[in-house]
Amino acid sequence: MSADIHTSRTVPLTAKRIVYSLYSILFLCVSMFLLVLPFTYLYFLIGGTTERKRMRLHRFICWASRYVIHRVPGTTFTLNNAVGERFERPAIIISNHQSHLDLMCILMLTPRLVVLTNDWVHRNPIYGLVIRRAEFYAVSDGIEANLDRLSDLVRRGYSIVVFPEGTRSVDCRIQRFHRGAFYLAEQLHLDLLPIFLHGIGHVLPKKDFMLREGAMYTEVGQRIAPDDLRYGPDYKARTSAIRSLYRTHYAEICALRETADYYAWYVCEKYRTAGWQDRQTCRHLLQRNGNFRTVIDTAPQADSVRIDHAAKGEFALLYALVHPQTEVHAVESDAKLRNVARQAMSLPTNLHLHASAAEVPATTLHYRLDDGRKDVPNSEANGSVINVRIR
Repeated sequence: MSADIHTSRTVPLTAKRIVYSLYSILFLCVSMFLLVLPFTYLYFLIGGTTERKRMRLHRFICWASRYVIHRVPGTTFTLNNAVGERFERPAIIISNHQSHLDLMCILMLTPRLVVLTNDWVHRNPIYGLVIRRAEFYAVSDGIEANLDRLSDLVRRGYSIVVFPEGTRSVDCRIQRFHRGAFYLAEQLHLDLLPIFLHGIGHVLPKKDFMLREGAMYTEVGQRIAPDDLRYGPDYKARTSAIRSLYRTHYAEICALRETADYYAWYVCEKYRTAGWQDRQTCRHLLQRNGNFRTVIDTAPQADSVRIDHAAKGEFALLYALVHPQTEVHAVESDAKLRNVARQAMSLPTNLHLHASAAEVPATTLHYRLDDGRKDVPNSEANGSVINVRIR
């Protein structure tokens, strides 16, 4: 996965993004201040707090989260619960953390969830009241100090959600896991239930407050029993072993989902920086050629790739995003085309632009884009040349 896609400066600010974002912010603010907060305050003021009232609030949070996630403008959402998890038995739910939208992607799964938060979230003036009434606890003073309260929640049938990374990941890579969730699972003798989030950090990255188009994906993993010794005898060993397991499966999800079709929108947006006409040219090129999916998605693993006749770089950029572990060398002799490519690409770390094939080191794979030009870059290639016909 390319880290460059996640920073705010890599996607131009457009009227559509502004409208989508303002609509979402306005919808949330109006809903919270005019409906949710007054209702929650009055609901618990009249007649006091009861277990039945709390469960109704949790059901509302679950429904509201599902409603919002399925209506984020310009996005799609997919839930994969192939394991058939019904969330009937309490567990410690662990998940990667990419975006402010992560929490809703988890809260929509079942009403019987509570979340461990930080002090800022717990005291938030917008939604803090709802969080406190739903018994989401701030654990800044440590897990041990809250064990009795958390044990009571488990006894009442609630699962506990923890983000073991502790903070949102800037580039959506899996960060170091803290031990708190695993210590809690050991102390309460609960299953660990991994949830995998993908694409949410592309829609709303940590360093951006404007929505982007994209595909959000949530996958429910297999439970890990507290007495499963495959992951170690104690919570310290399990922290490391389960993080390794989590990273491996998350990489598999990325490889499956981050295809040419997945990144096509992003590539087109990149060419806005070169000009509206270049963006339209890129969009039509990808549409006519099916996002080059038959070539890019089926490409064999390679340490490095050379692409001749790279033109404005659309194919090369898409290839570099789908194959972040491959060094991609794009060769274009036309200085004007090369300049457009340089403006649009922002050059992911694995993508290199060359004026001549003589500048390119030996590569594993060699592509030639057949765009009608007869001049072929003058350099020998290792192995046969794969011709990619451009429509």
